[in-house]
Amino acid sequence: MPDFILHQYAGSPFSEKIRLLMGYLDLPSRQVEIPVIMPRPQLMPLTGGYRRTPVLQRGRETYCDTALIAKILIAQGAGQALLPQAQRAVIETVSYWADTFLFRVVVAVAFQPKALSGNPLFASDAEAAAFMADRAEFSKGSTALQMDLSVALSHFDLWLHQMNNQLGAQAFLFGAAPTLADFSVYHCLWFIAARPALVADLAAFPEVMRWYAEMTAFGHGRVQPMGAEAALQLATAEPLLAKQKILSPSVSVCPIDYGLQPVKGALVEAEHVPDAYSVLRDEPGVGELLVHFPRLGFSCVEL
Repeated sequence: MPDFILHQYAGSPFSEKIRLLMGYLDLPSRQVEIPVIMPRPQLMPLTGGYRRTPVLQRGRETYCDTALIAKILIAQGAGQALLPQAQRAVIETVSYWADTFLFRVVVAVAFQPKALSGNPLFASDAEAAAFMADRAEFSKGSTALQMDLSVALSHFDLWLHQMNNQLGAQAFLFGAAPTLADFSVYHCLWFIAARPALVADLAAFPEVMRWYAEMTAFGHGRVQPMGAEAALQLATAEPLLAKQKILSPSVSVCPIDYGLQPVKGALVEAEHVPDAYSVLRDEPGVGELLVHFPRLGFSCVEL
């Protein structure tokens, strides 16, 4: 089997979720440091235009959205304890809530005026302006990431108090060991803790910070840097692992909240990726590629 290749950038909170999960599962990976903003000429051929970060590549197959990426890694890394059957539905629900609503809260908190100084994403005002312009284009047609700061701060404070009380009674969100929900919640808090102007506010929540330190200690696993061009060439050289049954010759798959850039191709049945929309594409200069998306949070429309 080809190695996992994680296309990510250092300041991406969703990338941190997957980096930490790979560390916990002790999975080796190659990592491509992609640009924070467009263009991403070596990555877009692999995704068909999907812009969210990160993307997981394995040969000619790419996995989009951390909800799906996490399940692929858990299956590969024998991490079934992260999704115990008796609690799986509620763990996945909490994970989805953290990746959507809680993330929306922390975006507003992280980009408030007092946190812009020392923001790790930007080295200058010009970089900040370029980032904001890029994200405006990325979010065109959607208001899903927008939240008034006063509303976000109120929700953030309530969540921290509730979480601090719960973690005073148990080590992790669902008991003595972490689950997928811990990794989804962690990356939201990581996005705040990475900002010098905000991290001091977290000191009032000692149980949260104890949990945060224990999660951070899992590290990022066995990482080997890789160039974007090399990753694209690897996809060109690798064969698809199996033939897929075509379910519909032409579909468009797109997130339902933000980043509304559709990926088009043939919808196929991929038995090794259950509960997913799997799109077979023919990329000029590369050939056939298989791009997978989770069903939850995405739409699939026949063309």
